[in-house]
Amino acid sequence: MKAKFPLDIFENSNRGEKLLEAVKNELCDNCLGRQFGMIGHGLSNAERGKILRNFAGKISKTKLKVPVTCKICNNFFKKKIKEVAKETVKNFKGIEFKTFLVGSIPTGEMIRRQDELWEKVGIEDVEPIKTEINRELGKIIEKKTDKTFSPKNPELTILVNLQTGKIKTSIRSLYVSGGYSKLVRGIPQTMWICSNCGGKGCVACKGTGKLYPTSVQEIIEKPFLKAAKAKESSFHGAGREDIDARNLDYRPFVIEILQPLRRKIDLKKIERELKKNKKVKVRRLKFAEKELIEKLKRAKIDKTYEAEVVFEKKIDKKKLKELKELPKMEIHQQTPQRVVHRRADILRKRAVRSISWKMKGQKKAIFKIRAESGLYIKELITGDEGRTKPSVAEMLDNKVKKINLDVIKIWTGKC
Repeated sequence: MKAKFPLDIFENSNRGEKLLEAVKNELCDNCLGRQFGMIGHGLSNAERGKILRNFAGKISKTKLKVPVTCKICNNFFKKKIKEVAKETVKNFKGIEFKTFLVGSIPTGEMIRRQDELWEKVGIEDVEPIKTEINRELGKIIEKKTDKTFSPKNPELTILVNLQTGKIKTSIRSLYVSGGYSKLVRGIPQTMWICSNCGGKGCVACKGTGKLYPTSVQEIIEKPFLKAAKAKESSFHGAGREDIDARNLDYRPFVIEILQPLRRKIDLKKIERELKKNKKVKVRRLKFAEKELIEKLKRAKIDKTYEAEVVFEKKIDKKKLKELKELPKMEIHQQTPQRVVHRRADILRKRAVRSISWKMKGQKKAIFKIRAESGLYIKELITGDEGRTKPSVAEMLDNKVKKINLDVIKIWTGKC
């Protein structure tokens, strides 16, 4: 059913005068209809403008023709919009996507003349020219392609600058979740840029621009970047293990592929490829949404650690038994000295859920500790020169010489 326009509202003298004032300013049907764009649903502004022009002619008893040149858009909707859409579509070459959103920056002249008219007719029923440009461009692009205009989470965002003539495209990131295990010590979770040169390459980093040769992120991202024809990624983990610690369970993560040219990638194939390396393993790869990143960051996840600890002197077995009291105590932990340069120096109160041990010699023991999220395990063991209380070292009255730490359980259920 054809939409109807409620022309009777223009019988009100104020509305009628606004209509006649708008028509007098020599507007095309699009720009005329847009001045009353909030009235009469189901019509394009061009259809709305044509109806209004005819009605205004009846009011003034004069035939009101469409002007040769529109005083607001300079005939953009009549002559230029299709050419702009054509140029926009050229920017899609090589990009795989299904949905898009168009934004625009009108010329300064369009905005100036629009504002001048609004001062005369008011803004009660108007729609801005920018909104109509976006919508009409989207309609034309949909017809020229098999893509869908979508304001919500578009895979491609287009910004058309009518002032400069430039067209910018931005591709929505591709998100994949999963779980990773780190089987070796000595690699960080994410790439560490050399602080000495800022990533440019120097003597300190041997020209690599990095503090470590590789990372969990770099190992995992490699097949993703190749498959998605992308250049960069961001890596988001549910916490992170120390560089010198192994993670023998699967830590939940989301890898964000930035500006991917391809979205249809084979996750099973990538998972198989990653199984070939000896440093990092992944499982349960699946496509995800951006919101999962924040969920991971907020998650409070218990972890179980295995720590092989060498002490300076013989372990007192009587005092060792006193460690059974740790789960009943509140652990007060000042930000560790090793990370205080990059994190706020605050006091944390955390809990040890359980602790057990096995002697491996007079000075060596292997501890199994389940801890609340956010508890620094190394400092729980060493005491960090009194910044963590109580600590294993304090309760045993025995300084720690060496720790080999592994994460052996992350209490998350499925990744």
